[in-house]
Amino acid sequence: MENSVEPKAFQLPLELQFSMRKAEMRATEMTWDQLYFALLSLYHQRLMEWYALKSLMAEENVDIDFDVPTDIELLDLVAKSKKHLEEELDEDDDEPLAI
Repeated sequence: MENSVEPKAFQLPLELQFSMRKAEMRATEMTWDQLYFALLSLYHQRLMEWYALKSLMAEENVDIDFDVPTDIELLDLVAKSKKHLEEELDEDDDEPLAI
């Protein structure tokens, strides 16, 4: 039995490795606004997938309860991230995006 406290290396399946590399390459060519919009779109897509899964499970009489952020919470998140982004841009005006 292994009692190691060292973190184990996490291996992504090969198809996910390709997807991650492609996303990294695209992200280096994006502006901050494009990257921000892409991340919000991905977040929205995942929320819709969770909602669809919850609906399918409800049809099978399985109750899955998870906290979906409200529009107000999402707007607050956007405002905070824009403020944070503006602060970073003020600090690093000429530095390129590094991933």
